[in-house]
Amino acid sequence: MNHVWLGIFWVLYFILHSLMALLFVKNYFYSIGIQPQTYRFIFVVIATLTLIALVIFSSTIESHFVFYPNNILKLTGLLLAGWGVIIAKIAFKSYDTKAFLGIGNLNPEDEFKTDGLLKKVRHPLYSGSILLIVGYFLFNPKLSTLISSSMMIIYFLVGIQFEERKLVKVFGEKYSEYKKKTPMLIPRFWK
Repeated sequence: MNHVWLGIFWVLYFILHSLMALLFVKNYFYSIGIQPQTYRFIFVVIATLTLIALVIFSSTIESHFVFYPNNILKLTGLLLAGWGVIIAKIAFKSYDTKAFLGIGNLNPEDEFKTDGLLKKVRHPLYSGSILLIVGYFLFNPKLSTLISSSMMIIYFLVGIQFEERKLVKVFGEKYSEYKKKTPMLIPRFWK
């Protein structure tokens, strides 16, 4: 039953996260006097705290292995997770971390970037996160980890579609051209 609750909690997390990201929700809070920077900070705090709670709940569930990990799988998982962290860290160099966290101002002219890893993939933070998630699952292949990992990856893939629609609306042809020549998550190693 705890695995069912885990799935339900992930769905509730995704609904909350998605609702808070909607423009009309943001505009409502802006209309009652909450500044965009403050809203972003509140969003990040709520998303982080609820994610930590979910991860803790997932790790405390009595769960069986989907398959038993051997040392090669554990090492592969650690390498993928480590590579994911490195990719995410490098990807953050293209962003204003303070603005991302809601503790700094975001300049509208700086929002569309194609430097760093953004030259190779459109969503390097998602790429790094997916590697981290898959790596953790290979390291700890329990049912609770499979549920959490699957739910997060599906949410990322769906979220990317919505995010890209918004980016096309905001940046128009500039983003459409970028989208045509730059892969979504996996860089092309051939040309």
